[in-house]
Amino acid sequence: MSRTLTEQFQRVLARLLRPIARAMIANGVTLNAAIESLKMALVDAAEESSEERLSDSRISLLTGLHRKDTRRLRKDPLRPARQPALNACALAIATWTSADQFRDGDDKPAVLGKQGGDGEPGFDDLIRSARIDLPPATVLAALEAQGSVAIDPEDNTITLLKDAFVGDPGSEAMLSAYEKNIVVHLSAATDNLLASDAPAPHFERAAHFNQLSAASIEALTLEAGEDGMALLQAINRKALALQDEDGKAGDAKGRFSVGVYVFGRPGDDANDQDDGA
Repeated sequence: MSRTLTEQFQRVLARLLRPIARAMIANGVTLNAAIESLKMALVDAAEESSEERLSDSRISLLTGLHRKDTRRLRKDPLRPARQPALNACALAIATWTSADQFRDGDDKPAVLGKQGGDGEPGFDDLIRSARIDLPPATVLAALEAQGSVAIDPEDNTITLLKDAFVGDPGSEAMLSAYEKNIVVHLSAATDNLLASDAPAPHFERAAHFNQLSAASIEALTLEAGEDGMALLQAINRKALALQDEDGKAGDAKGRFSVGVYVFGRPGDDANDQDDGA
């Protein structure tokens, strides 16, 4: 007997949630806390499904939530805390590595003073150019705390040490990147899944192989990482230039994300393996 799409999706959902469950256990999030987050997500999704404001009863019908939960969450929702300083760090590094005025004669991120002078841009100029609405000292302190920059105590020059803002394992920065990257990718995949017309609205492709040695996985991981970083740097450079032009034209409300991921693990669980593509 063939399964309905709902039954098939429920099986897929169990696999989708397994990596999330690993992260929950590692971060001490219990079932009750996760259920509260799921309730809020269901309320948000129900509200977004209609252009008109839905009643509590309608949302309860769509989601299976009790009406008292629906009323409570709509009145006092559980919202994730924003992390403006961490987002600003990522934007600052993106501008530093891509904008011509912050690169040196070798086409590498220039060493910056805290303030510009004699025609040379400074860190303050970088923050303004990146349109970051935080004090430069706040962003600099966050970058230094994450080991992304080095500050020379003698002349107060600032050297970029990392060409991407990736936090240390278990850090707040790593959690922020985890949230942002997965939410964007899952949103694109869900739009494609629910699309009623072809082609799907978002480009989304992947290649999967499951008969490789550890040495082959290592070689592919290295090559994919290098090629992926080159793509991201090229897109980053173009996007910043376009963003500057669009900002001047007053037409800068759209959102664009592009990402690269590589997953390689020798001797993986057979239940997680896919056919090569």
